[in-house]
Amino acid sequence: MWIRIAALYLAILATGAQAQSTIYKRHTIEDSLPGAAFVVAGNLIGGDRPEMVVSSFGELVAGPEGTIIPEAGKLTLFKNASGINYPNGPLRQWQQIPIFDEAAGITFPNRPTLADVDEDGDLDVIVPGGYFFDTFAGNSRGSLTWWENQAVGRRWVRHDLLSNSPFSFHSVLYEDFTGDGIADIVTTGEDAGDASDAFDDVVETMIIPGLGGAEFGAPMTIGNGGGSLLTAYDVNEDGLMDVVSPQFFGLPLGQPFIPVDNRNAGIASFVWFENMGDGSFLHHAIGVDQGPGFAIVPVENLLGDGVTRFIAANHTNQNVAFRPFSEYPEPAVYEFTPADDPRELWSVRTLTGPAHFPVEGPIGQAAPGYLGAGDLNGNGRLDIAVSGDGARGVYWMEQGEDGNFVTRQFPSSDGYGQAGGPVITDLNNSGVLEVVFASFDQNAVSIWAQCDRRKRVTGGLFGMLVDNLSDPGC
Repeated sequence: MWIRIAALYLAILATGAQAQSTIYKRHTIEDSLPGAAFVVAGNLIGGDRPEMVVSSFGELVAGPEGTIIPEAGKLTLFKNASGINYPNGPLRQWQQIPIFDEAAGITFPNRPTLADVDEDGDLDVIVPGGYFFDTFAGNSRGSLTWWENQAVGRRWVRHDLLSNSPFSFHSVLYEDFTGDGIADIVTTGEDAGDASDAFDDVVETMIIPGLGGAEFGAPMTIGNGGGSLLTAYDVNEDGLMDVVSPQFFGLPLGQPFIPVDNRNAGIASFVWFENMGDGSFLHHAIGVDQGPGFAIVPVENLLGDGVTRFIAANHTNQNVAFRPFSEYPEPAVYEFTPADDPRELWSVRTLTGPAHFPVEGPIGQAAPGYLGAGDLNGNGRLDIAVSGDGARGVYWMEQGEDGNFVTRQFPSSDGYGQAGGPVITDLNNSGVLEVVFASFDQNAVSIWAQCDRRKRVTGGLFGMLVDNLSDPGC
C-alpha cells in the first residue's frame, strides 16, 4: 500500500512539474449593463482586495436620421461580495454600488482615473465625458468631474471641473506637471465635428493646474493634437513629467497623403509632449507610419533586459476599400523603444501578424483597442492583453523565450466587441493575475481567470498541490 502511495506522490510531483499551456475560463459578473465601456481597478474601500469601477454609456438606439446617443450614462463600483477572503477566494459574486446614475446627466462617461484628489487617504474618481461627434448635432455635452469618496465608498459627492464643453474627453492624467508639489490634471479635448469629414477635427491637449485643497485653475492648452487615451511618463528623464499619447482624429487620418519623410508630430500616429518646466510643452513624433493611433503604454522591463519599452495599438479597418483608410497598415500591436535622443523617431517593431485582428464591419469600426502588460502565465516573462475592439473579441499575446509574441483569443470571447480594459490584476489574493474587460457589444463585464496554475502548499502528504481547476475562482 505504501509503495502505491509513494508512486502516487511521485506521479503528482511529475504532473506539477510538466509545462502546461495557460487555460482561461470566462466568468461574466454582469451581462445587462447597457453600453458597458471602460473598467479600471483599485482599492477604494480600504479592504485587502481591489474593487473595479465600470463606466457605461447607456443604450444606443436607431433613429430616422441615424443612431441616437443616450443623454447620460452611469458609473458603478464593483465590490467583491464574497465573505471568503482566503487566497483563491471566489470571483463570481460582486456587489454593485452606484457612484452616479443617469440623473447626473453625464453623456458618455469615459475612462475613469482613480486618485486621492482631496488627500484624505482614500481614492476618489475623476471622470472625463463626452461624445466625439456631438457638436455636429448642435450639442456641447463634454464634461470633466471628480467624485469625492465618502463613507468608505457608500456616498459620492460631485465636483465639476468642466461642463457643457464642445470637446469630448476620454482620459485624465493626475500628476504634478508643474513641479510645485501639487497634482495637476492633463486631458485631451476632441471635437470630431462631421463624421464624414476627416479634416474638420479640433484636438487640443490641455492642463488644468492644481491649486491645492482639491481646487483647480482654469484649463490651458499645452498643444494641438494628442488623445484620446493618455499616459504620464518622464520620457527624457529630466525629472519633469511628460505626456505620451496616441493620435487619431485630425491630421493623422490623412497620413497616406503625406510622404513619410515629410510627416511631423502633427500627423504622427504616436507622440509625446515634452514638459519644458516653464509651463510650455513641445510636441514630438514617436511613430509616423502606423495609421491612426489608439493606445501607447510604457512597460518596464518588457523583454527582461531592464529597458522600458512602449506597447502601442493603432486603430484601422482592412475592410474599407477607399483612401485614406485602404492605405493604413493592418490592425496591429507595436513595440516602441525610445531613441538615444527621444526627440527623434523611436525604433519600432510590429508584434502581431497579418489578420490577427479581423475587423467585423465597415467604416466606423476598427481594431485593435486598449492594451496592458503582465505576467499572465507565471513564467516570469511579461505578456500583453488587448481588446480587439472592432475585431469583436479579446486577446492575449504570450511572450516566448526569444522575445516574440504569440497572439491568442481568450476563450468564450467571440462577439465580445468594443471592449474596455484590460484590467490586469490579482482580484482574489491568489498570486495569479486575472484579466477583466467590459464589452459594449454584450453589455457585459467579464473576468478571465486562469485554471491551470498549480500551487504547492505545506502540510501532509495529501496536501501537496492545490489545482486551480477546482478553485472557486475558476
